[in-house]
Amino acid sequence: MKKRIKQLFTLLLALTIVTIAPISVKADNQVVKEEDYYIAYYPKTKSYKHGPVVVSSSYETKITSLKVSKKSIATISCKKDSYGEYAVYLTPKKTGTVNIFYKAEGVTYQRKVIIQKYQNPYSKVTINGKNITKQFRKTNVAVVSYKKYKNKKVTIKYKMKKNWGQPHTDYCVKGKISKCLGNFVYKVSVKKPKKNSTIEASIYNRKNLNINQYSVVKFK
Repeated sequence: MKKRIKQLFTLLLALTIVTIAPISVKADNQVVKEEDYYIAYYPKTKSYKHGPVVVSSSYETKITSLKVSKKSIATISCKKDSYGEYAVYLTPKKTGTVNIFYKAEGVTYQRKVIIQKYQNPYSKVTINGKNITKQFRKTNVAVVSYKKYKNKKVTIKYKMKKNWGQPHTDYCVKGKISKCLGNFVYKVSVKKPKKNSTIEASIYNRKNLNINQYSVVKFK
C-alpha cells in the first residue's frame, strides 16, 4: 500500500513540474506586438531643435537587435533614460508609418509608429498683446525677441481651435523644466525670461486622441 502511495506521489509531482515549467520559460521565437503609437512630425526650424521621441521601453532589460522598417522615414536608437531604464528613441525625417523591432531577454518586440503631419491647434496666440499666431501655421515653434522681453513680465494668451486642448504648460531653461505654469491654463506669465528659454505646452485633440503635439515659444 505504501509503495502504491509513493508511486502516485511521484507521478503527481512529475505532472506538476511539467505543467508549471512552461510558464516560467520564454520562447526565443516569441513575438510581442505593442499597441500602435502616434507622434507628430514638425518641420525643421533654425531656432529650435526637435529631439527624438521615446516610442518604447524595456525598463531595466537591455535591448538588442534594434531595427526600423523604413530608414528613409525615421531613424532609431537605444539608450538609458533619466530613470536609468532602456528606451527606444525615434527621430522622424518625414510623415509616414514605420515598424520598429528589438529584442529583450530573447523576446522580440514589435510596434507600429505612425508619424503624423503637424496641425496648427491655435486660432490666436498673443504675447503681451502682440499677435504671433502666424508662426504656428506651419510648425510648432514661435520665436520672439529676448532683448524686447528680458526685463519684463511676459504674458502669453492662447485661444484654441475647436476640439483642441492644452493640458499642461511649463517654463523651461536649458531644455529642462524650471517652473510649471499650470494645467489646462490658457493664460501664462513669466517674469524676466532668460535668453533661449522656452514656454512649452502639451496639446491634444478631443476628437482624435491619437493626435499628441506640443508648442514652443522661444526667447531668442
